[in-house]
Amino acid sequence: MCKKGLIKALRFLTLGWVLLFAVCWQPVAAAGDGTFSASIEDYIRREMAAKKIPGLALGIVQGQEILFLQGFGTASIARGMTVSPQTVFDLASCSKSFTALAVLLLWHDGRIDLDRSFQHYVPEFKLDDTGIAADITVRQLLNQTSGLPGTFSEPVAYHQGPDAMEKLIAAMQNVGIRHTPGSVFEYTNLNYALLGALVERVSGQPFEDYVNNNIFLPLGMENTTLRPEIAAKSERADGHQLFLGKVITRNIPVYRSMTPAGWVMSSAADMCIWLEMSLNLGKVDGRQIIPAPVVALMQQTAVNITKEGEAAGYGMGWFTDVLADGAPVLWHGGDTPNFLAEMIMLPEQGLGIIMLVNGQTCTTAHSIAQNALAMVAGRNISLPAAPWWSSWKSTDDIAIYTIILCLVSLAFLGFYIWWQVRKIKNPDKPSAKAPRKNRRFWIFVLPATPWFLLALPFAAAFVIMQALFGVNVFITLFRVGYFTPPGITIAAVLMVLNLVLWAISISLLLIFKNILKPPERSRTSPGGIR
Repeated sequence: MCKKGLIKALRFLTLGWVLLFAVCWQPVAAAGDGTFSASIEDYIRREMAAKKIPGLALGIVQGQEILFLQGFGTASIARGMTVSPQTVFDLASCSKSFTALAVLLLWHDGRIDLDRSFQHYVPEFKLDDTGIAADITVRQLLNQTSGLPGTFSEPVAYHQGPDAMEKLIAAMQNVGIRHTPGSVFEYTNLNYALLGALVERVSGQPFEDYVNNNIFLPLGMENTTLRPEIAAKSERADGHQLFLGKVITRNIPVYRSMTPAGWVMSSAADMCIWLEMSLNLGKVDGRQIIPAPVVALMQQTAVNITKEGEAAGYGMGWFTDVLADGAPVLWHGGDTPNFLAEMIMLPEQGLGIIMLVNGQTCTTAHSIAQNALAMVAGRNISLPAAPWWSSWKSTDDIAIYTIILCLVSLAFLGFYIWWQVRKIKNPDKPSAKAPRKNRRFWIFVLPATPWFLLALPFAAAFVIMQALFGVNVFITLFRVGYFTPPGITIAAVLMVLNLVLWAISISLLLIFKNILKPPERSRTSPGGIR
């Protein structure tokens, strides 16, 4: 009797464990069935249609298994290619995790001390304050706490050619430090561009070759590269932008010195390998490819930050956070003017997602990856989002509003000229005139005033940008013009033309009124005295 009771108890206990396992595992296990895949596909297609997204590739992994991998839409509106898991996209700032790994592999080999000055390895590195430059360490560059400024100074890193990294280092002497090194987190592409120069200097080989030989090839990422000419030979997607609301194909220059910060080119299939390695501390298919301590250090929170008003953390090429339910999460997004990427990992569930998009057509595309992963994980995933005004879609909206405003202004200018000409042709009763000496002064000053007011903001912008960021605002605008949606260029040209036409019109009207039109003679008083 006792024996039968024991057997029943064991059966009951076993059944309980099976049921408990099934209940706990169900949200992830369901991802493998056709119903769940269909739900993701339906969600992606609806979002792409609503957000005007040309093409998208999505991969979801758990442990060593790929749960979902599919391409959607077109790789190029101009060429009509279909997106597949092997289609190559620009990773944008998701590239930073590869650069961090390259630096840490050199650290693991004993060739780099993370707490040593960057200047120790690149002696010619100087800022506009050479003393401060010596205080910036390799670790601070990795953790985005170097004190270097962000967005407005980044065009100094736009360089091409085999010596692009040397040009970058030379250009840094025009950049001023913003914070004491190590004191404040400030995300800037300059940090990771400099890390690429560091890898090149210490390894003695081009940055692209070191990353390819020590990361891409060992991991089996066959469709991943840092060289645009190699990506062009594969199934590479074109980038897309908005042109006054219409989606167009538009590719932009890839500056070699910026590749460590934002121009790894890869496919969803290859990025699933990257996620598997990252989730399994360097292992792929059970084999240790990357040293586990290196991967663990990358993913460790090094600095607590506030991102878009929300508390988070930063490691080395990865943002770190905790979800509302307490689960840890690692992620990094990326945006170039014509591509977008998002990768997220939930280490406790062994889950990771990669989303690659070949267009900047909306302000909320990053949320697609979060929502798709939430469908698999069975939990809410909400990560800090960039403000609407920082998106490239918003710049196109601004261009539309600017063009409308300029056209309205030009119409008003036409009315103003017509009104002033009528006044000159039909003058009102003359009022008392200022003394001739004062009138001569105003004859020359007034027509010049519009030009002074026009030049003042440009001069102020030049001085401020040069003083605060060490860059020439006009060169910066010229370089940025290669990246921005075409509508921005049209809007900028129209706005400058608008201002110039106003200045010319006002100046000519003042000249016509005060010089070409003879002055009224003062009336003679009854006593004959003028």
